[in-house]
Amino acid sequence: MPGAHMKKLLGLAVSVMVAGQAWGQAAATSSASSSLRVSTAVEAPSSSVDLLKQSAETSTVAGTADLARPARTADSAVPPAASASNPAASSAPAVSAPQTPAVPAAKTAEKPANAAGTLSMPLEMGGTSQTVQTAVEPVKKPLSPKAAKRVAQTKRRRTAAEQQKAAVPTELEKDIEKSNALLPASAQASAAEAEEMSEEEAAADAELEYAVRMLEQSKQAAQSAGRKIPPSASQNKPKTVPAPNKKFNPNAFRPGVTWQPSKSTHFDIYTQKRSSGISSSNMSMTFESAYQTLRRFIPWMMSGRVRVFVYQDHDSYLRHEPNAKAWTRALAYPTRGEIVVYDEPGKNQELKEVFTHELTHIFTQQFFDKHKTGRIMTPNWLDEGLAVLLEDQAYNGMKGGPWANDFKNLNFQRDPSEKVASFGSSSMFGSSAKRLTSKRPGKPVYFMPFGDFMEEGSLAAAEGRGKTEEWYFQAYSMVRFLLNPAGGASPSNRMQFQQLTTLMAEGEPVRNPSTGFLMKDSRGKTVYQPYSAEKALGRAYRYNNVANFEDAFWRWAGR
Repeated sequence: MPGAHMKKLLGLAVSVMVAGQAWGQAAATSSASSSLRVSTAVEAPSSSVDLLKQSAETSTVAGTADLARPARTADSAVPPAASASNPAASSAPAVSAPQTPAVPAAKTAEKPANAAGTLSMPLEMGGTSQTVQTAVEPVKKPLSPKAAKRVAQTKRRRTAAEQQKAAVPTELEKDIEKSNALLPASAQASAAEAEEMSEEEAAADAELEYAVRMLEQSKQAAQSAGRKIPPSASQNKPKTVPAPNKKFNPNAFRPGVTWQPSKSTHFDIYTQKRSSGISSSNMSMTFESAYQTLRRFIPWMMSGRVRVFVYQDHDSYLRHEPNAKAWTRALAYPTRGEIVVYDEPGKNQELKEVFTHELTHIFTQQFFDKHKTGRIMTPNWLDEGLAVLLEDQAYNGMKGGPWANDFKNLNFQRDPSEKVASFGSSSMFGSSAKRLTSKRPGKPVYFMPFGDFMEEGSLAAAEGRGKTEEWYFQAYSMVRFLLNPAGGASPSNRMQFQQLTTLMAEGEPVRNPSTGFLMKDSRGKTVYQPYSAEKALGRAYRYNNVANFEDAFWRWAGR
């Protein structure tokens, strides 16, 4: 009997072992089928990146299902049904089955974060779970055709030196590339797009720089081909004016330069102390010669001493003088009574010409601003026209210089769209305004209507149209007609011009119509009646209006 009993127990143990193995295989099959169902539920991948993601998710689900199931031990090896049907089996010795070591809960709960530009994939090997990171290539957004065209144009404009410089990345560019490499794929695509947009901006900047460079070249070509005209003196408006009753300190207005003072008959001269080289000799004689040129034509306008600042060279002139231009030789500050020049040995004649021009601005301002208001009071057309005329006289006396040569040779004409002013301006037989023009060969240069030209904004408008030299030539021609209409220098012509300028600057004393005596104000000063340019022209030259003045000019110019 004991032998039979032992046989029964041994058979029961074998049955339990077979049932346990069958149950394990069924559980594994169930788990695999569940994993298969999860993986097939995912949509079809549209790219390699989606395929990698789906593979990672499938592996994660399967691994989690296996890890979540507790490892079978000796206590759990027996199925519940067998244990219930045979209580005696619980006391039987357990037969161990192949077991998978349990994974700690901390390892199953934690999911490693993806590094920048990588994709994490779990992998089970040797009973342990590991994470494998795979690099993912970012997807760049393509540029639009217009942006690609601009970028290509920018690259073509680069010189060989710029390309070589761009080929070597700077430290900043390396840091930017490292920072972009740490971004996810979507952020890297945005960064690449931003980089391409910066290239578009670079293309726009290159086009702007090219336009500016072409503009500068055109200005230089115009200045080299034509006459170098200094800026209008009315633009030089200093903020401070030296007090008349205090000793003048040149360093207070032009610091950073060591000035050596000297005097001539009509000028206070301040010369920059030279650091090297030899200065021109007899510069004060050049200034006095220009003074005599003005004295021959406008002696009634000249008054007071003038300060002159002489820089040692052109570089110092441009470095220390805020309003200096590269093509100018001198500048005038009419409200200060100052002229600024620079020394250029061997060119005293050119210095005399430009100095005469600027000295005219000083004297006309002092004449028109009797009350020392500090504002530019001289009409622009009269101020610049007179300065150009007297500058031209400094070339070769009465014969004049390049402006007089232009007056003889240029085909300047009245605007054909403009009509004559009055019936008396043209012939009784219906001759048109074309007869009131100069008759010379060459391309015509049309003058502005005199009424528009005498407005204060006409010079700025001409500069905006690129007609600066034409504007100065018209001003020169008009003042030449007023100061010297007969082609000579008779006293009567200067007397008319003196009356014109005096009426425009001071007006005319008002007399009491009943008594004929001069009228006085409450302070006992003589009352003056102001005169406009048109009214002064009528009083000095007997022109009824500006249009009659214009007709008289064209009759004179076409003689």
